[in-house]
Amino acid sequence: MINNELRGSLKLIAAFCFLAVLAPAFASAAPVGITITPLKFVIETKPGERIVKEVTVINPNDFSLKVKPEFQDFKVAEDNTIQWIPADVENPYKMTDWILLDQSEITLKPKGERKLPFSISVPSNARPGGHYAAIFFTAVMEETSTGVGSVPRVGALIILNVAGDVKRTGELVNFSGPLFVGYGPVNFKFTMLNTGTTHFETSGTVTLTNIFGQKKVIESEKKFLYPGIKRDIFAQWDKKYPIGIFWVRANISDGEGHQFSKSKFMMALPLRYFLPALAALIVIILAWRVLRRKFRIVRV
Repeated sequence: MINNELRGSLKLIAAFCFLAVLAPAFASAAPVGITITPLKFVIETKPGERIVKEVTVINPNDFSLKVKPEFQDFKVAEDNTIQWIPADVENPYKMTDWILLDQSEITLKPKGERKLPFSISVPSNARPGGHYAAIFFTAVMEETSTGVGSVPRVGALIILNVAGDVKRTGELVNFSGPLFVGYGPVNFKFTMLNTGTTHFETSGTVTLTNIFGQKKVIESEKKFLYPGIKRDIFAQWDKKYPIGIFWVRANISDGEGHQFSKSKFMMALPLRYFLPALAALIVIILAWRVLRRKFRIVRV
């Protein structure tokens, strides 16, 4: 009996010791995070100017964390994904040569933060139009760290326009929406192409006019368009059971205020209510015809 109790106690102590040895490994495998603010800088400038900005990097973890700042140029691809461009690649939107930032490692205390100033010196012969880069903060993991699946990295986009012979032109490539609607919400889609030399933000409206002249105006979401890139911009009519025949007119503008319009018809009928009602009406009509054949009404 005593031996069994002794064996049980020894096993329990051994289990505690085993967990104590593994505890640091479990702690090091905990997720590591970095937060920065703001996430985007949108800057208007002129050749020869120097701009000073500030980014705040935050350590949300319960332990100290080393991070290393760096920056890299980017462009936006046709599928609207960001492509990072190496420094030695020819790039008309290049900006990293203009950025000055101390790239030394910094140590953030648990739940601590650090404000880091940086400057952008625009050359006097800078190409007018859009230039795009990002400032990154990458965690510096200690060699003793284990269990970390990936090294955390966050970045803030710098979207800069250099004044000059700049074009913010666009083109409404397509507007689409349903021809027939059974139930809502009803979705519409603009496809807008930036044909200019710099970025701009745009949004559109969809105006629904029924046969009685009543109008409903729907605002689309706002989207940022990079030069040479198409983007889909969506608008939604959130009516659950629309009904009627509508003249649909879409309006959107580019960065220079040029207006683009497209129109189409749309018919809306709540089939989940209409079809049962139609079926009931047909049944009533058929029943009436049968009754008229079998029973003749005689006036007395």
